[in-house]
Amino acid sequence: MSTPTEHRIVQARILAYAQEIGWTFVPREEAEARREGSLFLEGVLEGKVGELNPRWGEGVGVLLARFPGN
Repeated sequence: MSTPTEHRIVQARILAYAQEIGWTFVPREEAEARREGSLFLEGVLEGKVGELNPRWGEGVGVLLARFPGN
């Protein structure tokens, strides 16, 4: 019998569900390269904020400044 892991019990299910509802999986190496030292994929974040909240007009820099360590 295999040992339960967080990945198998939780993460794999969340990743599968996210892909089922249309999210795109980005492998770790690609995500790290695209983040360029930031905590976030800034272009993706900015696009989604604009899509989900069309009245947001301050830009991604203002949003990212609200997250410590970014």
